[in-house]
Amino acid sequence: MRRYDARDITEHHYRALRLLLTLNMAEAHIVVRSKRPWPPQVSFSSRQAAVEIVGESIN
Repeated sequence: MRRYDARDITEHHYRALRLLLTLNMAEAHIVVRSKRPWPPQVSFSSRQAAVEIVGESIN
């Protein structure tokens, strides 16, 4: 598996990758790094205290 910085991928590379994904000849994973805590605290209403989310999510 090769790693690339998303900032280095050109429009041409992006289109070629999308074609390979469509033809099921490749798979791609996006890894996001952040110095902020993840997942962020979420409150459902302004009267509710922030809720701590436990676990991982893949969208």
